[in-house]
Amino acid sequence: MYSKYSQLITSKTLICARKSLLCKTVPEPSPFQCKRSEKKWQCLKVQTSGFHTTQKLHFHTPVILCLGSILAGHFIRKRWLRMSPIEQEIVIRWYKQRRHIFHGCIKILSAILIIYLATCIKRDPILKVPRFVLFNEAQRIQNAKFLFKVVVQNESNVVPHDNHMYRKVAKIIKKLTNANKEIFKDIDWDVTIIYRIFNIASIPNVLILPDRHIIILADIFNLIKSDDQLAFILAHEMSHEMLYHPSQTISLAVLSNDVILISTFLIWTFYPARIAAMLCSFMYIVQAILFAWFKRGCEREADKVGLRLAAKSCIDLREILTFWEIMKMYDELTGASMFRLPFLNEHPSLEERKNITIQLMPKMNQLRDQVGCPELPLKDPRDYLPQYKRELEDELRRNPRFLGMRW
Repeated sequence: MYSKYSQLITSKTLICARKSLLCKTVPEPSPFQCKRSEKKWQCLKVQTSGFHTTQKLHFHTPVILCLGSILAGHFIRKRWLRMSPIEQEIVIRWYKQRRHIFHGCIKILSAILIIYLATCIKRDPILKVPRFVLFNEAQRIQNAKFLFKVVVQNESNVVPHDNHMYRKVAKIIKKLTNANKEIFKDIDWDVTIIYRIFNIASIPNVLILPDRHIIILADIFNLIKSDDQLAFILAHEMSHEMLYHPSQTISLAVLSNDVILISTFLIWTFYPARIAAMLCSFMYIVQAILFAWFKRGCEREADKVGLRLAAKSCIDLREILTFWEIMKMYDELTGASMFRLPFLNEHPSLEERKNITIQLMPKMNQLRDQVGCPELPLKDPRDYLPQYKRELEDELRRNPRFLGMRW
């Protein structure tokens, strides 16, 4: 199973979620396997495509721009220092005579920029919180195409579309969309399951792209012990998209990179190389800390909203606490938490996420009762944690890892 985003087409398949998300998938000629007359549901579109046989090489554009701003600022400073005092005085006098023009242009451009940025504020459909989104729908799809190719890399990295994992995911997504019709009305979700992120490291993870395309790393299924746990994970990722987190993250990254480039140019223009290098290093560290802080806030938001979406689908919320405990065991056994710096970590700690779940559980259990969910089983899923730990130890003994990665 592969994505609709590749440029060369070979064959296409579709898991359809109209009347049933479990209809079989077959190759072309028809990309749609559900009848038009059936009741309209969301669709899980999964397609396969070929790749160019020759690897394309791309250099990271922000790196080029950053180096360019450093070199441009350094060149201007060197050119200024080589000028004689008389030449410098002529340049200063020329600028003072025209400073009103320069200042006026800067004010006009700043006003235009502020007005434009104000038009990029959107409110998400769930929390109604203002979000900064620079891109329209077509641009978000284009960004998702690029990110998909970066994450997936090639077709051999994709789990075959007839794998049982797709059927399980399809069933859970149907359950979530059924329980949250007011939110997920007329929304399609694409799913691709892959073996390795960037076709390098195998880690248990799930991510979502700005066009509602969910990418699941197959290793996560080794840690998931129930459909309820999978439901929360998918609800968490779907919450990210409904809260505009992927698009907002890219938008803020673009805006912050532009600010960094301008600041880098000015610093290298007005300061000696050694001081400029120190100031730029400090600026990059601050940017990384602020960006990680923003990402942690997004994760907390998605946890809370995802918990609500999952509760309305009548899952056993104790399974979520069980999942956090399994992830903590995984981190301890693989050493994944040893080298994490709290202020640079893009996710809250597992203990914090577990506490958020515990705090919200009474309210979420009331929500389960309001929608008519059945009573919870008497057996607490957390009672199985010792067994899960033994199974995890056996799995890691067979497939040893470092920092959670299997290369």
